[in-house]
Amino acid sequence: MTRLVPGQSYKASQFEKVLKSNIVNEIDLRKLSWNGIPDQHRARTWKILLGYLPTNSSRSGILRRKREEYRHFASLYAQQHPSVRTDHERQLIKQVRADVQRTAPYIPLFRANRVQVSLERLLYTWSVRHPASSYVQGINDLATPLFTVFLQDYFDGLDVIELQYLDAISDDILLEVEADCYWCLNSLLSKIQDHYTPDQPGIQRMLFQMENILRRVDPELLTYLKGIGIELIHFAFRWMNCLLVREMSMKCTIRMWDTYLSESDEFDSHHVYVCAAFLHHFGHKLRTMEFEDALSALTQGVGRLPYGEFDVMDLEVVLSQAHVWRLQLKGNRPKRDICRWEQEEDIVLKIKKYQSVLSNQMSSSQSGGTMQQRDMCAEYLEETLYPISLMSDVGFLCV
Repeated sequence: MTRLVPGQSYKASQFEKVLKSNIVNEIDLRKLSWNGIPDQHRARTWKILLGYLPTNSSRSGILRRKREEYRHFASLYAQQHPSVRTDHERQLIKQVRADVQRTAPYIPLFRANRVQVSLERLLYTWSVRHPASSYVQGINDLATPLFTVFLQDYFDGLDVIELQYLDAISDDILLEVEADCYWCLNSLLSKIQDHYTPDQPGIQRMLFQMENILRRVDPELLTYLKGIGIELIHFAFRWMNCLLVREMSMKCTIRMWDTYLSESDEFDSHHVYVCAAFLHHFGHKLRTMEFEDALSALTQGVGRLPYGEFDVMDLEVVLSQAHVWRLQLKGNRPKRDICRWEQEEDIVLKIKKYQSVLSNQMSSSQSGGTMQQRDMCAEYLEETLYPISLMSDVGFLCV
């Protein structure tokens, strides 16, 4: 059994054990990551899950080489004099610059000039090097969770979005963050390339799948929205294009991406179910609204105030609901009635209760009992903290 060091959670100790291995067991890492990654281990885990870092012990050498390679690309493309750029390249950098100015307007970090310069450079460099898809609005949003997590890694996972640590970051370190973000964004986009090719067939397919899911799991909500004149394409196109980044807080987005990246090449499939569960989560509010208010909520960030504060515990419910639906509708479990999760608030309270108990249990190394007893207790509480761990039987939580 993994031993805990004082102040370290059971989950963090499990990640440390896997990540410190000479050869990281990627299957174990994905399994652990599904239920969320501790802040101090997230950056390295994401880089491995995205294929940027190898699973063997040669990671430091690979990292240096890839960062140097990006520096070369950036100097070759992004630092060109405007006079030598083609008309297409001038138009491209104009669009990228305009989108960067609008990126995550509610987060102070992305209002900082140094960060905007970095985002503009990496997005333009990526776009020039990928002419088949090139730049599409929304790719800028996908860079923000990566940039945030990789910057936080220099502060042991502390929250950096309020700008309190940016002055302590040198230009060289910021360029390292930019390079890491470039390569991981490249890996992410390679898995969903048809989202950004002409006509965006991948997104069209996902919209079709989402409507089919809603017909099965929440036909009343789908019928209501259509009845007041709202079609999925009016709001869910952005949900697919930006992977819900604009619809919730950065903290929720990062937690959601822990699960997405653990899904390997199937995260876009899982995302459709998450979008359906996300919409279902707000169904009771939406059914009280008429066209104008409902459309405003769905297109201006339904997970943000004033429409309702959507926190990480709410997200755990949505991720779990999406997982249940995915298993059932794909035929991976015995057929049952589709879960209608009408008591989400009670479940959230239970999760928060378990989280509180876990926090109290692990906060002090002076807790009574032997180390083995504390380890066993931590392991039990960790299993109960996330509802997904309790769903080996899909019937759990179904009404």
